[in-house]
Amino acid sequence: MKKLFMLFLICFCFSFLFGGCETVTPEKVEPTANTTGESSTETNEGTGVDAPQTEVFDIGDVIEAKDMHYTVNSVREAPGEDFIKPKEGSIWYVVDVTIENKGQETFHSSSLMMFKLFDSEGYSYSVTLGPDTTGSVDGEVPPGRKLRGEIAFEIPQDSEGLELQIDPSLFGSGVIIVKLDR
Repeated sequence: MKKLFMLFLICFCFSFLFGGCETVTPEKVEPTANTTGESSTETNEGTGVDAPQTEVFDIGDVIEAKDMHYTVNSVREAPGEDFIKPKEGSIWYVVDVTIENKGQETFHSSSLMMFKLFDSEGYSYSVTLGPDTTGSVDGEVPPGRKLRGEIAFEIPQDSEGLELQIDPSLFGSGVIIVKLDR
């Protein structure tokens, strides 16, 4: 009985880890457009192999990846308060994001697993829990619904070339990159 249970557990883990592995190719869509979900790729000359494209989006762009639409609405700096503030030489950089489910299945969103901030030198910054933020992008997004919230990052005060990286498929490949304002 133990062997059967262990075999079941191993099969379950493999199906969980590899069941959602797929490539997501994000593309910009118009907010009111009815999209078909088709993606575009370029073909390497002479090889017949599709070359993946890395497109960088801007604040305010509605970006489609599979059945989901992502929008970075705005960014701001949060100074902190008397007792809770970023460390010396750093700031809290807050990104306002909307996730909209255009599909038929509930989408599970996690700010810690889906969002990273990068600067022009290639340093990455993870989500931080410090400043007051409005809303949260953690949780379920049922079909036809939106989830909007702010995500905070602690970054060096002189950081430049900031880009938000969104990983819409936690176990697949393909990311969304949004150029931010500094």
